[in-house]
Amino acid sequence: IRANPVMLGMSASLSPADMAALGAYFAQQKPKGLTAKDPELVKIGQALYRGGDAAHGIPACAACHGPNGAGIPKTYPRLAGQHGDYTYAQLKAFHAGERGADKEGKDVNGRIMAAVAGKLSDSQMKALAEYTAGLR
Repeated sequence: IRANPVMLGMSASLSPADMAALGAYFAQQKPKGLTAKDPELVKIGQALYRGGDAAHGIPACAACHGPNGAGIPKTYPRLAGQHGDYTYAQLKAFHAGERGADKEGKDVNGRIMAAVAGKLSDSQMKALAEYTAGLR
């Protein structure tokens, strides 16, 4: 994951107690009501998210990110309610090798995600982004 320079500057002065307090605050927040925009893409995305695409070696996203997209903290990120544009951009970055290409070999999940996204077509990435935006 690439560091955000703005966040680095903002967080540099935080104490460990401040970081813990911020983490506790944000953990209590409920995702805002983002919704999917294209019902056809949602259908395609739902099928891919839940069942994968065996013909192309693409596993179901739900296997790691959970059936409702809640993820597993510290292991697999939450996808439910994420902005579709952001999800699409991240899938494209994995697909292009801009993410998950950990040269030191420490980011196992990033390499797995890059391998999976590398098999996705652009339309599949858009469909997944649309579907996960509406997950709750």
